[in-house]
Amino acid sequence: MLWLRKIVFYIFALVYLILCPLIVARMLGFAFNPLTNRLEKTGLVYVSTNPPEANIYIDGRLCHQKTPTAVRDLMPGKHFIRIEMEGYNDWEGGIPIRAKKATVLANILLIPQEWPIKRISNQHYQNIIFTDDDILVATNPLLKNIDIFRTTVGVQFAEQTPMGPGSSLFPNNSIYANGRLIRLFQEPQSPIILLEITIKDAHKFLWVNLKESPPIMEDISGLFDGLPSRIAWDKSDPDDVFTFYPDHISRVNTKSKTIIPQGASLLPEGLDPAPDTAQEKFIINADSDLLTREGKWIKIYPKEKFGNSQEYDVAQSNPSTNMYFEEKNGELYYLDQAGYLTVAQIFPNHPILNIPIPETLRTN
Repeated sequence: MLWLRKIVFYIFALVYLILCPLIVARMLGFAFNPLTNRLEKTGLVYVSTNPPEANIYIDGRLCHQKTPTAVRDLMPGKHFIRIEMEGYNDWEGGIPIRAKKATVLANILLIPQEWPIKRISNQHYQNIIFTDDDILVATNPLLKNIDIFRTTVGVQFAEQTPMGPGSSLFPNNSIYANGRLIRLFQEPQSPIILLEITIKDAHKFLWVNLKESPPIMEDISGLFDGLPSRIAWDKSDPDDVFTFYPDHISRVNTKSKTIIPQGASLLPEGLDPAPDTAQEKFIINADSDLLTREGKWIKIYPKEKFGNSQEYDVAQSNPSTNMYFEEKNGELYYLDQAGYLTVAQIFPNHPILNIPIPETLRTN
């Protein structure tokens, strides 16, 4: 039996002598490359997706971790990666791996096989505007058909019943309910809107604070000495309103109800006298993807660093109206071709998770 013990001992010693250097080498970031028959320094790839919890395949092999994660001990060279998630199109492409470096695939937008789209109004609208307080206003010529939608509520796509989050800006018992909207003025990131209306042959200007619930309205028609071509105000100081006429610019104060002399009517620095409130392009998903409209089609252009750039059709909209993307909920609000207010879930409301990458493996 002594000889058997010696054999077992020598076998364990041999295994130890072979495995121990490999284990130490692996801990130091080395791995055996069967193509070159030698130890080589490895690299890693960091992958995060929106939504997270997607499966990762490297060269056809399923990784144990789901996104976001770092896949380590990859040999230098080109590898093929595929990302899969139920209900979404696969993302795939070739990735370069360099020794002692980290290849980063951050915030990959997974495209759903079918976009979740939901109509959230029972009537047609002519346009929509969006304010900084997550308030969407859907407009129509008749004031009683102007509605307010609070986008912070979000749209529950799991519901099967029609959703009606809108509330009328002018209830039927309002003295303005039967008026008609001529123009609507707004400033980006301001909860204030100014409505130019006609009611019973009278021309009026209504100053509306949407931040309050219900909204506070004031008739400030007496502060205008004609029909301005443009009205603007500073979001940080909405009391001062600048009115643009063919031959001059006036400044009025909505709080004191006074008209500032023309000599003191210069615009404050940084106030755009004619901003374009219609938005056609949004950089979304941690500023890595483009959401835009081309004609009637709303499209997504993924901008992954290593993927093949490809466009995806989301939905058809009324191209003469505004559309707005709500970053907090990942929702796009627009009017469909029939004029109904519609929302598309561009990506689920999940935080984009990240994990730290060791400093020694960060890309220079």
